[in-house]
This record gives sequence, structure tokens and C-alpha cells, in this order.
Amino acid sequence: MPNAAADHLPATAPPPAPARFPLAFWVLAAGFGVSRTGAVLVPYLTLYLVTSLHLSAAQAGTVLAVFGVGWVLGQPLAGAAADRLGRKTTIAGALAATAAAYALLARATTVPELMTLAAVIGLVFDAPRTAVGAWIADLVPAERRARGYGIQYWALNVGGALSGVVGGYLASSHITWLCAVDAATCTVFALAILALPGGKRPAGRGGTNPSGQHQALRDGRLLAFSALSLGVLTVYQQMVYGVPLAIHADGLSAGVYGAVNVANALAVLALQPLLQPWMDRTAPLRVCAAGAAAIGLGMGANAFAHSTAGYVGAAVVWTVGEITFCVGAAAHVSSLAPDSARGRYLGIWGSAFGGSALLAPLLGAAALDLGTGWLWAGSALLAALCAAALTRQDNRPLAHRP
Repeated sequence: MPNAAADHLPATAPPPAPARFPLAFWVLAAGFGVSRTGAVLVPYLTLYLVTSLHLSAAQAGTVLAVFGVGWVLGQPLAGAAADRLGRKTTIAGALAATAAAYALLARATTVPELMTLAAVIGLVFDAPRTAVGAWIADLVPAERRARGYGIQYWALNVGGALSGVVGGYLASSHITWLCAVDAATCTVFALAILALPGGKRPAGRGGTNPSGQHQALRDGRLLAFSALSLGVLTVYQQMVYGVPLAIHADGLSAGVYGAVNVANALAVLALQPLLQPWMDRTAPLRVCAAGAAAIGLGMGANAFAHSTAGYVGAAVVWTVGEITFCVGAAAHVSSLAPDSARGRYLGIWGSAFGGSALLAPLLGAAALDLGTGWLWAGSALLAALCAAALTRQDNRPLAHRP
């Protein structure tokens, strides 16, 4: 996931020397990757609801929409907590709550139970992303931040590659195994976070005063970018909702979706070194616009994919967009925020991940009622419109604006 949202340096292009980043940064990046290694449940939740619990497409869409509502609310709440309570407390608390919710989900069978736990998981499972992003911005100077977020995102996708393998292997088993793996990796990351120094509440009034939230809500650049991100990520989230249902409709096995997830993660690892130099020298909003266009092209290509090779090939295309959009977006948003309100800024933008998880199943279900061609054509069109709008956004630093 999209999971999501709602984060590249492979062996062929080694990351910068560790001395350039503090130890805490590497623990955050590696720990986030480990936690994503266990994030095997969310990508398979649609298939589990439809094939194991025999929910209808409408019921599964409703459960996923509730998950999206929790995700929407969880991101700004996590951002505010990261500024007011500290990065460490927010990350560890969210990880503990996520592990507990996964354990309960393994026992849930009724739609009300599933909706309740989906809301809780949506609220807390991605909260570490916002607090980790804010902590990285605290640790890494602005001129190195895009590279730092790239390393974090690369580590996330190392975990994603392993998650695809583990999830594909366990997808035919009972959900208890998926939940157990998720809970275990959350626990490992939480223990690593608690051992780190620092991660306290940022200095300045924004960390303890709600005015930081008001400032973020009045920043027109942040709000415009978040709205466009919502559109792009709604298209991207079809990898979680539309793609598995299309695979199921084509009569293919759950292992095909596992192959798509592995291809996605491996493509990130392979393509990141080729894209990173361009991203380093290109304005973040232009990077995001190119990413939005590539996501639309890849999702549109699913209209012609009716085999494992077809879905994997489309995944490689939209992965290019995922890399460029997500890394560029994190760098852009962190550059907008004052030091004491980084969590709030990243949280408000992060709500686009949750919003997309809410909209994607609803819009996807409506489009699928008309046929998969409508879903993929609409996805391509929406991404193209957002890409065009991103090229017209003001990308100048605040100090340089009239």
C-alpha cells in the first residue's frame, strides 16, 4: 500500500556515506522498512473479505471505506501528537495500538466487528509515517532532505518486497498468520524507537500551541497540494482495491496479486538510482507532476492486462509514478512547514492517503459496476488532470513569494 499511502537506493547505487546522516535516521529508515515487511494484511484485506468471509463487493467496499475514514482522521491527529507529545511517543504508541488491533481482527467475522476494527486500524496503522517524516526533517538538513526521504522510501520498499513474498505465501492461509506477522513487526519497530535518544516535542510554540494547526490550515499552498495529492493517490489506491478485484474477475489466483506487489517493490529498488539524480535537480512539484502522469498511464494500462505478465507490466509503469510522486511530495511538504509544525503539515497532507483509501473503493465499485474499462479510463483521466494542475502550482519557497 496503498496502503494508503499515505515512501530508494539499491545496491547498484549505494546511499551516501552513513556519516552524512545521524544514527537515529538510519534506525528510523530501517525500522520503518521492517514494519512494512510485516504489512502483509492491508493489501490482501479486499481478497480476504471477498473470498474468505464471502462479503459482497459492496460490503467489502464499505469496510474499506471505514478504514479510509480512520486513515483520514489518523494522519492529522498523528501530526498534532508528534508536535505536542513528541515523535517517539507518537510512533511507539501507534505501533502498539496497531499490533493490538491486528490481533483482534483475526477473530472478527461479522460486518460490524470488521468495520470497527477497520476504523481503528485505519486510525493508527499509518500514524508512524507522519511522525517518522517529521523526525527525519528534524535530523536532516534541508539540502539533504530529499535524499533522506528517498532512502526512507527505498527501505520501505525493501520491506514491501519481502511483504509481497510473505503475503503471497500466507494469502491462502487463515488471516491469523497475516495478523501475527503484522503485529510482530510493529512490536520490533516500537522497541527500536524506544531505544533511540531524542524524538521529543520540537522547540517553539507550535509544539505546544494549537496555533500550529491553524497556521497549516491557512496555508493555501499546503491545502492545494493536499487536494491534488488526494486525486493522484485515489488513482494509486486502485492497486489495493481495483487491481485485486480485476485479477479476481479475470479468474487469476491471489498469487498474481502477490506478484504485482513484488514487482512493484523490486521496480522501486531497480529504478530509484536512475530517477534520484533527476529528482535531486528538479523542482519537487514538477517531480510530482511527472509522477502523477506515470501513475495514470500505468493504471490505464490495466485495461489491457488479463494475465500475470500484463498486470506486472502495468505495475512497473505506475511504480515510476509512485517513486517520483511520493519522494517529491514529502520533500515539498516538509519545505513548507515551520520547524515547530512539521508534524501538523505532514499530517494534513498525509490525510490525502486516508482520503484516497476512502474514495478509491467507493469510486472503484461504482466504476466496476459499469465495467473494468470505465475504472481504468477514469483513473487515467483523473491522474492526467492532477498532473496538469501540479505544473501550475507555485513552487517557490515562502521567502521568495511576493
